[in-house]
Amino acid sequence: MKNRDRQRKNRRLKQTEERIDKRNAYGVRDLTAYNAVEQIRTGGQAVIVLR
Repeated sequence: MKNRDRQRKNRRLKQTEERIDKRNAYGVRDLTAYNAVEQIRTGGQAVIVLR
C-alpha cells in the first residue's frame, strides 16, 4: 500500500504534466514545452516528438 505523502506527490506531478499541452492557445502545435518536460522526466532519454 502506498504512503499518503507519496500519493499526494504523484498526484501533483501528474497534474503539472497535464497542464502542458501539445497545442498552444491558438490551436497550433507547439511541442517545445512538451518535449522539454519529456526530456526532464526521462533524464534525456525521451524521443523528441516533431508532429
